Amino acid sequence: MLTMDTKEALKQRAIEVGFDLVAVAPVKPGRDLEFAREWVERGFGGEMDYLANPRRFDPRAVLSSVRSAVCVGLIYNTPFPYSTEARQAEVRSQESEARNRKPVVSAQSSAKGHDGQRTTDNAPRPVSNFQFPDSRTAEPRAWISRYAWGSDYHEIMREKLGRLGAAIEQLAPGVETRVYVDTGPVVERAFARFSGLGWMGKNTCIINEEKGSWFFLGVILTNLELEPDLPAPDRCGSCRACLDACPTGALVEPYVMDASRCISYLTIELKGSIPREFRPDVGVNIFGCDICQDVCPWNSKGRFQVSGAGCQESSFLPLTVDIKKLEIGNWKLETGNAEFNPSPRAPAMPNRQLTTDNGQTEGVANRQSSIDNRQSSTPSTQHLEPSTFSLFNPPLEALASLTEDDFRRIFAHSPIKRAKYHGWLRNLCVAMGNSGDARFVPWLERALAHPDPIVREHAEWALNRITRQS
Repeated sequence: MLTMDTKEALKQRAIEVGFDLVAVAPVKPGRDLEFAREWVERGFGGEMDYLANPRRFDPRAVLSSVRSAVCVGLIYNTPFPYSTEARQAEVRSQESEARNRKPVVSAQSSAKGHDGQRTTDNAPRPVSNFQFPDSRTAEPRAWISRYAWGSDYHEIMREKLGRLGAAIEQLAPGVETRVYVDTGPVVERAFARFSGLGWMGKNTCIINEEKGSWFFLGVILTNLELEPDLPAPDRCGSCRACLDACPTGALVEPYVMDASRCISYLTIELKGSIPREFRPDVGVNIFGCDICQDVCPWNSKGRFQVSGAGCQESSFLPLTVDIKKLEIGNWKLETGNAEFNPSPRAPAMPNRQLTTDNGQTEGVANRQSSIDNRQSSTPSTQHLEPSTFSLFNPPLEALASLTEDDFRRIFAHSPIKRAKYHGWLRNLCVAMGNSGDARFVPWLERALAHPDPIVREHAEWALNRITRQS
């Protein structure tokens, strides 16, 4: 076993590489790994069959000579408001608009507060430092999980883990390492808990007393024998904020999540239809969900200000998309085409000739002018203001304007690509239906012609939902 000084030097190297947390775990198969096996056997993994890989439950099946696990954490939290705050701002905006329309409005409507409890209109709500739109300019907005606002964390974590792994291999002759970040046969959370990086919260996230839970996990298995750190005590106490706040009841009991009910699973991992009973509770979450972390007291803003637990990686800040700079992609100019066109917008195009309905040719500018005139009375995304939008609480209408080529280009280095374009459209349909906004009817009607039956099904559901709410 190497000396304590060597272990501390290794930890210092992890910090230099860019990680915010580092600790060492033993590698003997423990209760956490056995629980992971039982969890899969209970069917809580949904369609994620890869979670049943038997190598996940014994690190020796991954690296037969393994003696230690180096666990690291990389914070992705940023100063932007939480999804619960964004939702409350939207509710306030809708209530304000309703008061402007009607002289008397009941004060009994409610929304879930930041602590997961029900609050009436007269009760205090969290105040956000983000200037949400007022009722005069309000537009339905979507929510993308905080971890997916910027670059793909797999790419960033792998690069840093590779550098740290190389440093470990230089400590002694014959040292082996295996690097994992969320894609290999390793239960990262189990080793993170073993190492003392944090405790397993009731929402099943690893929570660090000083940093909260907004961090990515990485594990390096090695045959180097290092003195393990001590596990952290469980500090969740009697708190039930995460369990009470989960819209779909995915947290079936403390420390146990039924992933097949989780909004993150439904909008990312699930490739088929979202069960109808969960669609209303998905709300406007189109990629992932942050609610159980948003309401966690260990993730309070004040705690971050004290500990400085902020993101050091600019790559995790919200991506900004400029619609005007998007290329034409697979957008079809021909009329009567049965393929689904997200919107009748047409970004800047080269000066070329197009065939008109009567077989004549004309320039792009004249053709586009005729299209704009023909569709000027139809609500669409062609008049979006402003032309740029951020992935933080983005306008739902802007996201709906992206073609499949747009999607692939914009999210080529983003976790969002995992949902694939048909999943993106499916999720947009659900969010539009839950918004109750009739402006999305033309888009949804076009989606009824999409070649994917899953998209068509969810578009029909959304149209029916909007019709019932209008």
